Amino acid sequence: MKNFIKLLIILLVVFPILLPAQGRDSVRVVPEPIHKNIIKFNPTPMILWSKKNVTFSYERILNKKQSIALTLGYLEFPSLFKDNIANIVTITSRQKYGINVALEYRFYLMQRNIRPIPDGLYLAPFVSYYGYGFKNDIDINELEVDSAGLIKGNIYIFNAGVELGYQFVFWKRLTLDLVVIGPAMSYYGGGINISGNINVDDMKDIHEDLYNKLKEKYPMIGDFVVNKSFKQNGKLDLFSVGFRYLIQVGFHF
Repeated sequence: MKNFIKLLIILLVVFPILLPAQGRDSVRVVPEPIHKNIIKFNPTPMILWSKKNVTFSYERILNKKQSIALTLGYLEFPSLFKDNIANIVTITSRQKYGINVALEYRFYLMQRNIRPIPDGLYLAPFVSYYGYGFKNDIDINELEVDSAGLIKGNIYIFNAGVELGYQFVFWKRLTLDLVVIGPAMSYYGGGINISGNINVDDMKDIHEDLYNKLKEKYPMIGDFVVNKSFKQNGKLDLFSVGFRYLIQVGFHF
């Protein structure tokens, strides 16, 4: 939550300072783009979740007013538990993996922009996918024989929405891309599977502890996404409201 607040403060401070406040002539000639390609690095997942996250995007300029952008990255979240869950099982090994993919089609609002794209204000419909999986070997604390088990799960999120952003081009090569507003409709799916000699009551306690840790670790996700079905059986299956925000630094060529 603290990282989200930091990122939001950066966006709120930087965007008004850099946004040009000059009038535009609606009948002016739209300038030709200088270059057609931008490779960008997106540090937002590193700031919000883990330093191991690495995300890049490629934007291709199609004409004087439009471009298309593809984002691809490796995704990893911090562990929810240090060594045990609900004092019922102890984690003995961990595996984590994930990806994020996004596709945007940008319309640069040339009546507001004086420089050729990709410099300026843009509006873009987008779709994105976040997929995350994990696998933890466990020992069941209350059993002495055949106490090994496994907890594995996956969470995937599909988003479709519209974003408003501003991209700056410095010295004709360096770009700074800010998505300030990006509301979306989101589908959350996946779940947690637990194998081993665990009784039904203990299973419910484990799911409830996972539920509470998710809400504690990711308050915004917990309030809107983690539902009763997850608390009862570890399954996610619902639609909700999502939001996209990011900062990207790139090279224009």
